[in-house]
Parts: sequence; structure tokens; C-alpha cells
Amino acid sequence: MAHPASKASQDLAGAPAAPGSPSFVQHPADLAALTGRDDFLLELGELLGGRASVHPADSIEAALERLGEARGTRVLAIDTRDTGDVRVNVARASQQTPDALILVFTEAQSEKETAAALKGTRVFAVLPVPLEADKTAAVLEAALTHAGRGAADRHSATRDATYDMTRRSAADTEEPPARRGMLWAGMGAAVVALAAGAGWYLLRSGAPAAASARGRIAGSHALTRHAAAFAQPMVDTSIVRGRVDVLLDKASRAMFERHFTTPRGANALVYYRSVLAADPANGEARNGLQRVGNVLISRFDDTMSRAQYPQAALALATLRVAEPTDPHIASFQRRLYAAEISQAVASAHPGRAAALLAQAARAGVPAVQLRTWRAQLSQMKQHRKVQSLAAAITGDIGADDFNGPTGALAELAQLRTAAPKAPGTRRAGRALVRALLAKAARDALAGNTTEESSWLSAARSIGASPGDIEAFEQSLVAARAQAAQAKVTRLLALARERLGSGALTRPHGDSAAYYLTALEQTHPTGAALAAEQQARGELAGKLLDRAEAEATAGKGTAAQADVSEARLWGADGAAIRSARSAITASLRRAQQPTAADLEQLAAKLVRTRYLPPSYPEHALADRIAGQVTVQYVIDKKGFPRDVRVISARPAGVFNRATLSAIRAWRYRPARFRGHPVDVPVRTLIRFVLPN
Repeated sequence: MAHPASKASQDLAGAPAAPGSPSFVQHPADLAALTGRDDFLLELGELLGGRASVHPADSIEAALERLGEARGTRVLAIDTRDTGDVRVNVARASQQTPDALILVFTEAQSEKETAAALKGTRVFAVLPVPLEADKTAAVLEAALTHAGRGAADRHSATRDATYDMTRRSAADTEEPPARRGMLWAGMGAAVVALAAGAGWYLLRSGAPAAASARGRIAGSHALTRHAAAFAQPMVDTSIVRGRVDVLLDKASRAMFERHFTTPRGANALVYYRSVLAADPANGEARNGLQRVGNVLISRFDDTMSRAQYPQAALALATLRVAEPTDPHIASFQRRLYAAEISQAVASAHPGRAAALLAQAARAGVPAVQLRTWRAQLSQMKQHRKVQSLAAAITGDIGADDFNGPTGALAELAQLRTAAPKAPGTRRAGRALVRALLAKAARDALAGNTTEESSWLSAARSIGASPGDIEAFEQSLVAARAQAAQAKVTRLLALARERLGSGALTRPHGDSAAYYLTALEQTHPTGAALAAEQQARGELAGKLLDRAEAEATAGKGTAAQADVSEARLWGADGAAIRSARSAITASLRRAQQPTAADLEQLAAKLVRTRYLPPSYPEHALADRIAGQVTVQYVIDKKGFPRDVRVISARPAGVFNRATLSAIRAWRYRPARFRGHPVDVPVRTLIRFVLPN
């Protein structure tokens, strides 16, 4: 409830209201939301309730540009789900718009981490998303209040003119009571959430801001750390100065125009109270307040019947101002408590329900009703605890966390102690038994018998029945058969793949031979056995083919090894004999040098004995020169044989001398692949006259 004004307050047509009265001048508030999510913008707009203009921005630059154009209150909301480094964005905002108030929204699981990372920055608060209405509304109210001070300082020159204009135009229109009721009751709920301190963190001078918000919104109820009090909605308690007859005339006109409690500072309630402030015995004013009270009683009944509890709270708070001694107030308060407690219990808000219960007890609600509510609250807390532990067990199962003080087994023990007969407890126990048996099955299939036994013991300890164990054993037999079949299929597929790629026997651990050996050890039957035998035959055939290719390349040892390997994989005798014959022939052919080989060998011959040809005397006497081309073979012992003249010029002159000399030459025997071979040679011998 707002504080009454001092006598320094001025008349409606005069200057501003008295010090101590809450100012309702709303500086234009601009909130730039750095986000890419439409649902977030819609929720934020609903919670602001028209108290600020929300401007979406897809980058920090766009958001800061929008704030730079704002002339009133500036607020920046950063949704970390769609933005980059939040600290960088906060630093830029702090530098470019130092007067803007910064709110950061982050996913609930990272709320504390984000708050810690932003400690020491200019961030006003860190809030979780999805948005929690009560928390977010509370922080937004505190934020707008805090930021509004800076806006008021910047715009002090225009504030008074705006206020006067608001007061002069207020007498012409009555703001709908439901809207104002929703606004102020919503602000009261925000203070509740602030006082409860649920899950958001003011990162810099947040406490003074929250205290300021409480000073504006809270009435006579104190907000403590341990028991959240639900503040009364703000009520217009303005007192205006003027002559009594003028005030009564304004009050009568306001009643006629149905401006009973609004607009601010220009309504029947204000005028009648202002008359009584000047003339406490004025009967017309007392009668007028009674008529206003009747309107508020009707308004309270109407809003309660429609479950509009914030509006009902506003009507009741205003009734206290208009008619403090009205006999309806106590019963109305109990009705409101009853409705709000029932709503809190039904919507599973135990903290709010407990705080309301404490207030209801102080307000004189009958003990029988209090006991009923407390029983309902206890059941709700028990249900929430069961849900929380059951959810934790489900999470532990998913995270494979079964042992330890925070594992699924320990949490099931807590759940059974807290609610042994609850359906959720039974469901959690069955789920954990299934999970433990599944782990036992996995270890059994992997051959980890010790672990299998441990998980079976744990399942029995939490209530696995003999039927569960029997079903486990049956499923294990089926699983083993299925695993064996899967292994056979996998090994066959791998063997066929390696046969296709040519990896017959190498590498050792990834070849067709390796996988077929492993397949043989599984003792396949039926179609799998037939497939294995077919693969073995294919391997044997490919080994014989490879042996022939190796023989052709002169790799006799490798070829013989492949033939032996093919016999082990089932190659028949006829195929082996045929392969060996082909290998022998190939090896023989491989030992004979080709023309190119002989040409290379001839170029590398080393002559170990040389006799120059004798120049024939008659040719020397006749001064005849010439040349002879000779072809011969250097045999395996290095002797020239089959020496013959291919051409001579002049014919017949130097033939004999040439043949005699070559037959006397000797060579180092040529060797091909380790064996001596004959090498054909062609030589040109020139006979040149001496000077």
C-alpha cells in the first residue's frame, strides 16, 4: 500500500503530488531483445504487460543502435541461446550504453555457471529459460524501477510537464479497473517472487534495486528472507489540496462519471479522502466513501467469482483505504486466502502455498480449514518429492550411474523411505530392476562373469522376483544365440569382403583366412556351414591363381607356399597338380632371359683376355684399310663360339685375321637370376693403316 502524501501536496490543477507519494509517471521504456526466437519475445512481452516496448534484434550491433535511439528507460535482454560470447556482448553494451540495464537469459541448467561467469559485470540479473513467470515478472519490475531512475534523471526537464498533462487528462477517462488491477496485483506477485529469492542472481548492486522495488510496491507487509509475504497491490492514497466545496464537487462529478478509484490522483476516492483530511467530520465525504466501498465490495465479489484473484486483491486493498472499518474486510481476506491457497496447491507451488498459509493463520482463518490445506500441501510436497526422486532415478539409469551416494540404488532407497507405497516408487523400482538385469545381460554376453553376478545380486536386493531372474536367463539364452548368429554373419561378410579385395592371407588379423578360421571356431551349422565351405573353396582357388602369378614373376618360394596353403583350405589334388605343373613351366620360362635381358647382359660383359687382330701383310703392302662386323656367342664358360662374319669391307681381306683374334678372347661368364647363360654379341672391328 502506498504511503499517504504530506500536507505539502498541491491541488489537482497545481504542481506535482506530495513527497512520499509514489509517482506514476511512466517514462517511455525501450527493451531491446537480442534473440532469434519469436516465442521468447511473445512471453517477454506478456510479462512486461505493456510497461515497455520490446524491439527484437538479431545482432548486438542492432540492439545497441536501437537503445541509442531510445529517449527513456533503456533495457537490454540477451538470450544466450542465439548469441555469441555473452561476456563480449555485455562488455560492448556496457561501453556503448552505460546507462542501459542488462538482463541475461540462459538455459536453466547453465544458469549458475553463466551467473558466475558474469560476476563483476554490469549485468543486473541472470534468468532461466524457459521463462518462469513469477521470477521473470519480479525481476522485470525491479529492473524497470531501477532503470527508471536513470531515465528520470536524464529527463527531469520534461518529467513535470508529463506529470501535469497526465493529471489533467486523467479526469476525463476512467481506466478499466480490471487492467489496473492486473497491473498492480501482478507487481505484488513480482515482489513475492523477489522476496522468495528463487533462482536468479543480481550480479551488481541488485539488493538496493530490489529494495527500491519493494518500497514502491509493498504495503504494510514486511518481506523477510525466510517467509515471503504477499504484498498488497498499490492503491491510490493521494491527498490533494483545495477548498472543501470544490473537492466535493469534483468527487460528485467523478462518481457520476464512474471514476471511483481511477485515474490516478483524479478519482472519487481521492477527493472524498482529501475532504476528510481537511474536515474529518464531513458527513458527505463519509457517505461518499461508503458508496465507493459498496462499489469495491461488488467489484471484489465479481472478480472472485471469475477467479481473477489479482483484481480481487486490488479491490480489497482499495476497500481498506476507503472504509478501513468495513465488516466485509476480514471475511473477504479469508476468502481470498482460501482461493489463492487452493490455486497454489492445485498448481503445485508449495512455497507460495506455505507463505499464504502462514498469513491465513494470522488473518484468523478457521483451524479446520487450515488443517485441510496443510494436509493438501503435505500431499503435494510428498508427490513432488516422489516425482523428483523418480526423475533422478530415471536420469541415473540413462547416465549409467547406479552406485555411490547419488546413484540410482541410493536414490531408490530414499524414495522407498519417503513414500514406500506410492505408485511412482513402485514404477521406479521396476525400472531399476530392468536396468540392472540389462547390465547383467550385457556383461554376460561379454564374458564378464564377475560383473554379471554383481548386477544380479543388486537386482535381487531391490526386489527382483524369481520370475524376473527366470525371464533374464531365458532372454540371455536367446541373446547368446542371436549374438552367435550375428557373429557368424559378420565373419562371413568380412571374409567375403577380403576375398573380393585380394586380402587372402595378409594382414594376419584382417584377411580372408583369418576370418574363416574364426568362423570355423564358432561351429556354424545349416546355411552358415554351407556358406563357410563355399568361402573356403573360393579362398583355395584364389590362392592357386595367385601362386601361378607369383611363379610367372619368378617368385617360386611364394608360389609354393600358396599352393601348400590352398591344400589346407581344401583344394583338390587335381587342381594342385595342375597348378604345380603350371608353376614349374612358369619358373623355367622365368629363368630364360628375354632379348632385352640379353641386350643388357651383353652391354655388361667383361672381357678378361684380349688378342688384337693381325693386319694382313698384303693389305698393309697395298695400303688397304677396312672393317669387319662379327657375330658370336659368349657361352656359359666365357668362351666365344659360333663366330661368324656378318659383313666386311673390302670383302675377304680382313676376315681370317678377325676370326682368329676373336676366338682367342675370353670373358667373365654372364649370369641371369643367379644362373650362367649364353649371351649373343655383335662386334665391329676396324683395320686402320699406320701413319
